[in-house]
Amino acid sequence: YPKDPMADETFNAWEADVTIPEVYDPPQNSCRYWKGKKCSPPVSCCATELLHGCFFCPLRSPAPCCVPCCRCVCCSGLGIQYGSIHCPDKWFTEMLKRSHPNCPDQLKGIWWMMDNVAAEGLFTLQDGDWVNKKLVKKSTKYNWTFDACNSWGAWLTMFMWIRGGDLRFRVSPSGKWLQITMIGQDQHFAYMVQPGDKMSWPDGSDMGLVPGDDMLRLTFPSRDDKSSVAYMYLCRRVAYLDEGGNLVKTKYYDDLASSAMKSDCCIRPKVAHHISSLQAFTLAAMPKEGMSVDPERVGSELPPEQQSMV
Repeated sequence: YPKDPMADETFNAWEADVTIPEVYDPPQNSCRYWKGKKCSPPVSCCATELLHGCFFCPLRSPAPCCVPCCRCVCCSGLGIQYGSIHCPDKWFTEMLKRSHPNCPDQLKGIWWMMDNVAAEGLFTLQDGDWVNKKLVKKSTKYNWTFDACNSWGAWLTMFMWIRGGDLRFRVSPSGKWLQITMIGQDQHFAYMVQPGDKMSWPDGSDMGLVPGDDMLRLTFPSRDDKSSVAYMYLCRRVAYLDEGGNLVKTKYYDDLASSAMKSDCCIRPKVAHHISSLQAFTLAAMPKEGMSVDPERVGSELPPEQQSMV
């Protein structure tokens, strides 16, 4: 099971001692990050960049038909569907219909994991099992997308289903932070951008972050060691449902669609910004009135007309 999140008093003390980076420069986008990994030999930075361009980039590159075929064989019966980033209205809407009444408005919507090097694309929190407005049990089996046609995406799909994919999201007492815990790990956090917050790109230009539509995802060496950032990316809200149940796309959807059009093939490790156009996912079951979402209810309960969302 995931580690228990921090209690209020501990979270307040943690928040008072944390420093938010002023420059958005994800370490995983640097060859220095990969050079320090056990999978990298002690070679020069340029050689490390070439190594990971040859090894890691193909994992996120469009693969031959063997990957979709393996996904069909290994993941059959899991209710997996496919949706195109460029034709999103139908499957975005279906994902967003699954909403727990305890989910805070600021966390509703579909979020894009921009600059996450893993072949994960989009997720929602509103479908999770919200114990109260501060704590949610979320499974990455549902309403969590992966690249459909590359090796990394197929492997992650199988890994999440085999291991369980269980997460806990804990909202801080101030409402500014999320602690994300999983099996054996409690050093992952997300900062919800507030009015007046400023952050710059590495070239010094202002990022123009949008409160309510931007979260800064941070991983530290450990929960109590906040001396450096080990991993960083943006969670950007790309869509939500308005009060009338109509799909609304934010300005970040255009950035998402543009990124999905770019090829994942390159010789540099900076492929994290990209996302495959075709995403694989399993829809969460619709919550029943008066009940919370049960993460073990699979998307195969959906009617036939919802089984293809491309």
